[in-house]
Amino acid sequence: MNRDGSPSPGSRARCRGPTMVNDMTVQPLHTRPGPDGGDNRPNLPGGQRWTPPGGRRPSKLKWILLGAVAVAVIGAGAYIALKPKSGADGKPVAGAEGEKDSSSILTVTTVKATPSDVPRLLMVTGSLAAWDELPIGTQTSGLAITEVLVDEGDKVKAGQLLARFDDKVLRADLLSKEASLREAQALATEADANIRRAEELARTGAISTRDLDARRSNALTTKARVGVAEAAKVQAIARLAQTEVRSPTDGTIAKRNARLGAVMSAGGTELFRIIRDDRVELLAEVPEIDLRQLVVGQTAELSAVDINGKPFIGTIRIISPVVDTKSRIGTVKIDVPHDPYLRPGMFLTAKVRTGMQSAPVLPEEAVVYRDAKSWAVVVDAAKDDKGHHTVTAREVQTGPRDGSRLAILSGVKPGEDVVLTGAGYLKTGDKVIITEAPTDKINPLPAN
Repeated sequence: MNRDGSPSPGSRARCRGPTMVNDMTVQPLHTRPGPDGGDNRPNLPGGQRWTPPGGRRPSKLKWILLGAVAVAVIGAGAYIALKPKSGADGKPVAGAEGEKDSSSILTVTTVKATPSDVPRLLMVTGSLAAWDELPIGTQTSGLAITEVLVDEGDKVKAGQLLARFDDKVLRADLLSKEASLREAQALATEADANIRRAEELARTGAISTRDLDARRSNALTTKARVGVAEAAKVQAIARLAQTEVRSPTDGTIAKRNARLGAVMSAGGTELFRIIRDDRVELLAEVPEIDLRQLVVGQTAELSAVDINGKPFIGTIRIISPVVDTKSRIGTVKIDVPHDPYLRPGMFLTAKVRTGMQSAPVLPEEAVVYRDAKSWAVVVDAAKDDKGHHTVTAREVQTGPRDGSRLAILSGVKPGEDVVLTGAGYLKTGDKVIITEAPTDKINPLPAN
């Protein structure tokens, strides 16, 4: 302690507890206890800070530099360990890396493109239409429809009643004409009797020849009136018959415009439209350059199929004698079988066999479709020193199909080997290993 009562520097250093100096609390430094449980930090005069032997603690920058050096050493060692060994010519020698390349090569099966005679087909498109579509109208005017007996899609026979008009006025007119006919016939009968009496009187001289001629003229006039009345009756019967609209042929009602209560006019809107004899044909549009390949009587396989899944077969009936000057397209009419499924207005395609040609044939599995194009992967017959083959992807043009086989019109030559399985994973320049396709029959598992 100093004379003024303040603690001396030595006593401040040896202080264990907190000491208040100028209203501030000074905490003692944490020390590591010694063997006897006490503080092993030496007491330094003047309050100097104790530092461990060997100088100051390592700084953060020094640790960063040490970590960078360690990473560099590890990277260099990995590069030396993984670098392939080279021979005198600088090429990698066979070793672990070569074995890795061989394991990544795809193993495939191949098939040989065999030449075969395939049909030459011409694809045509068009729409179905009625062979003869009949418009049915009326010859009456000012009469309302009272009955409509058929609807669209109904099958009709020749002479079948389709619709009826109001015929009250025409029936009354017919009765009037029949009465006029009977009157004319009665007058004619009386005139004939008068002629017979006049002839008897003329032989006795009771009447003059002039009176006899007058009676004969009157008889001829009454007979002419009978003819006029008969004609008027026939006309009335015909007009009455026109109130009934009947089918002129067998067929199917394709369209119905007749409505109850409608007043129609002669030669106006058609009442019905009938497909004559239910006969339908394909109106195919063919470019002018392809018309020369078609002949009347050739068969055409339609894209539509029957209830058994078999395509319909048609026959070319008419080849248009003219070609449209703007579109340069001609029309070919193809008769198609009678079937409820084939309806006018349907869009169909048809394949017409125009001859035979020789072309290589491949299974459908050997053709790969990419970017709307057909490709085949051809295997080079030569091998490298490891027995690997190089492949080339070629764009091909496919032709007719025979079951699961496709005719290749261009891109593959007969006798070339084509990848069968695994073609979708290859590109030009890839290496492959060829293996034989399994031929053993695999028996199914026995039922439990």
